[in-house]
Amino acid sequence: MLFCLLQGNAEDAYQLALCLGQEKGDIGPMSKMMMGLTFYELWYSSIPKEFQWRNSDQFDLQENSDMEGTSFNNETVQSERYNSVESHMADSQSQRDSDASVMNDKKISGDVVFNEDMEVDANKREKPHQNFQPEGFYLNSEEHKGFGDPFSNNGGLTQDILYGLGELDLWLLPLRLSDDHSFEEFMYLQGNQPNDYYKNAVKYLQLALDSEPSASAALLPLIQLLLIGGQVDEALNMLEKQCCNSASVLPIRVRAALLERFDRNNSLLLLSCFEDILKKDPTCSDTLAKLIKMHQNGDYSLVSLLEMIALHLDATDAEYNTWKVFSSCFLRLSSYEEDCMSSCPIQNEDGHKQHFPLNKTPKIFTDGISGKSWRLRCRWWLTKHFSNSKLESEINTGDLQLLTYKAACASYMYGREFSYVAKAYSHLEKEDDKELLLFLDEHRGNSFGIYQKFQKKFTHII
Repeated sequence: MLFCLLQGNAEDAYQLALCLGQEKGDIGPMSKMMMGLTFYELWYSSIPKEFQWRNSDQFDLQENSDMEGTSFNNETVQSERYNSVESHMADSQSQRDSDASVMNDKKISGDVVFNEDMEVDANKREKPHQNFQPEGFYLNSEEHKGFGDPFSNNGGLTQDILYGLGELDLWLLPLRLSDDHSFEEFMYLQGNQPNDYYKNAVKYLQLALDSEPSASAALLPLIQLLLIGGQVDEALNMLEKQCCNSASVLPIRVRAALLERFDRNNSLLLLSCFEDILKKDPTCSDTLAKLIKMHQNGDYSLVSLLEMIALHLDATDAEYNTWKVFSSCFLRLSSYEEDCMSSCPIQNEDGHKQHFPLNKTPKIFTDGISGKSWRLRCRWWLTKHFSNSKLESEINTGDLQLLTYKAACASYMYGREFSYVAKAYSHLEKEDDKELLLFLDEHRGNSFGIYQKFQKKFTHII
């Protein structure tokens, strides 16, 4: 059945689905999912052509995109679903969820800094302004009058929800949108008068997802159908349940994407989703960029952002912009600690109170579980990020920004005399890059050398 779908032969897949439906007893979760996908394709083929992404329809995602320079067409939309299914089939014995449908290995481009606005809404769809009217699909004026307000009794399908649906990325709402009026009528009819293909697709995908074991790859196409039916609340409730029951990052990604459109003011829930995504997929730079943006808006703490960037760097080498933000977190944290200490006066022998600027290491790096994590991280990163071979490679490539921002971070972790920091500084002097030298100087002057203090503490205990 999957082979038929991959070949674009929905009719043969439909005949196989009918045979499966006539079998006695309960069919397995994979068979239910195949039936659901078959009815999905039959439904998709039945909707007006103006809403279908055809092979000739391509749109560029290069601007503000998670996948730079990538063109998508209808084959891509279909393959995203089937890749997820194939991955699930391959991993079904170990019950590993597949996330191939949501475009992993995301990248962001451009500098990520604290004092610049960041645009992180990715995969913005283009809306071709073409208006085709397939005969018999849209209501004529007389029929329309009989229905009254098309959104007055459609499960809360308000203009705000319609706008949010229209702004969803293609992997969540695989429709080719034309003008707003035809989209509204399409959504109204789909929500109130779904055909049997749609109903059966939802039915079997839901059964597959609820099976034991669950066919987790059924989640994304099911969510797509619910959204196309205007059932946003139902989709969010289902995703909340899946986030609790699944080890996969997919439900969290989808939930976060919907919350950004339909509940964007719920910053606490969004932050929780973004953090959970990074904990399950620390390579996701798109999610990290969103956390940075929320920090810029005052919705995310400095310490939490520092920890999330460190988690990201545990899993990837990252580009210079990430290291720059990381060094800024260190600097602001050191300034905060210094302000706290200098605000506490110390009484001298003459009874006068004096304020001393103290370069105290923040407790996040020394105390409790967090302190243990940073101690291990410091040891690990000596070879992962700050080895001599890494240094030589970065010098040879001529990426002075990467070299500078990494050296700034290294000064906080290992001290200003650390070899990576010293050699990077010497190289900048040789290149006579005054701006980067000033940047590194500022950070070296505020460094606290976390790892050095760990070593001294350990030596003292011995």
